[in-house]
Amino acid sequence: MSGKRLAVLAGAAIVVTGIGAALWLRPAGALPAENLPPEMAGRVNPRAGDLAAVSEGVALFQGNCASCHGEHADGHGAAAAGLTPPPANFRGTDVLARHSDAYLFYRLTEGKPGTAMPSFRGALAERERWAVIAYLRSLAPDGAPTR
Repeated sequence: MSGKRLAVLAGAAIVVTGIGAALWLRPAGALPAENLPPEMAGRVNPRAGDLAAVSEGVALFQGNCASCHGEHADGHGAAAAGLTPPPANFRGTDVLARHSDAYLFYRLTEGKPGTAMPSFRGALAERERWAVIAYLRSLAPDGAPTR
């Protein structure tokens, strides 16, 4: 391979890596537009950064979400087999980076039409739904916890 072609490929790899890092690390305000009802748009997690909420969220996730999303939040729960579309993988993907806390709260609250994702409005209190989101935000993209 020519030196020029190697330089172009190396430059492309740097750009792709930079874009991936930017997607994961970008501030919440830099998210793409999400179709949220007005009452959900702009909601802010009152439990963000709360380590007690993260701990509570782990237990709530294991008890309510792990059957589909997997005990490691990787989309490989026992109930995931045969689901179309499959449950979201919150590890090793940009799923969390692409969505605001308001969107995640909306989906936990209302479910997601066209998928097996149910509404947790009646199953989890608002404070508990925010705790699940605090837990999800504590996950590193490679599968290792960040805290």
